[in-house]
Amino acid sequence: MMSLLPAIKLMRPTQWIKNGFVLMPLIFSGRLFHWDDATKAAAMFIAFCFASSATYILNDYMDMEQDRVHPQKRHRPLASGKISPAGAFVVMFALIAALFVVAIAAQVPRLGYVFLGIYLVIHALYSMKLKDLVIVDVLTISAGFLIRVLGGAVVLSVTVSSWLVLCTFSVAIFLALGKRRHEVLILSNDASSHRPVLESYSVGLLDQLVQVATTSTFIFYCLYSVAGNPAHAIESETLAWTIPLVTYGIFRYLYLIYHKENGGSPTELLLTDAPLLGCVVLWLAVCAGIIYY
Repeated sequence: MMSLLPAIKLMRPTQWIKNGFVLMPLIFSGRLFHWDDATKAAAMFIAFCFASSATYILNDYMDMEQDRVHPQKRHRPLASGKISPAGAFVVMFALIAALFVVAIAAQVPRLGYVFLGIYLVIHALYSMKLKDLVIVDVLTISAGFLIRVLGGAVVLSVTVSSWLVLCTFSVAIFLALGKRRHEVLILSNDASSHRPVLESYSVGLLDQLVQVATTSTFIFYCLYSVAGNPAHAIESETLAWTIPLVTYGIFRYLYLIYHKENGGSPTELLLTDAPLLGCVVLWLAVCAGIIYY
């Protein structure tokens, strides 16, 4: 009989915070307090949580042998042997079935299923091949964040600012590159045995790519904040008041990955670093105040 704790750990519920990107169109369109819209967005959030957990399981299965040489990932349920591959696949298919049940119950529009399907296909391809292609691996991870935002928009039938799309894509690349840099550092000579693509990366190259991603993220957010979106309850330049918070958040993250040599898990970093978490919470509060009050 399958143990409940390894099964839950296999789903990586702590990573579900990434699916908060699904709720961005709801918040920034000024519809947070519209019950029907909030219900649909919440259902899409849950569906993406199940979808992301299913793809994590497939990825863990494909990486099972490599994870066993990783100082942290060797404790994962599949790598440690706490759950069998057969048991893992049972959980994976149950999650895929559950995400469609949630979507149907919430009457998610047809296009919503398309984005959920695209997300599953892209991450399945990532687990099987794309993660071994230099640069493509990072872009694929970033595409997943973009699909979350677009999926959250289609259930509300709203358009997303092009600057917000670019900002989302850039910040996702920024986080993915920070993760790759951490892996290259901590695995050292064993990096390629854990993940073959890491042999194509170096700390110097990743540092340069992080600089590009950092600059583009900051510029795209500034352009979004000053352009505004009157159709979605955001007046021009009002979000500019949040730029100092975003600046601090970016600088704090850079400090953590360079000075503290963290960044292996952006989610864990956010939840364990009080200044970074406080900055994100304050940013959300200020954005909500600007949009709704």
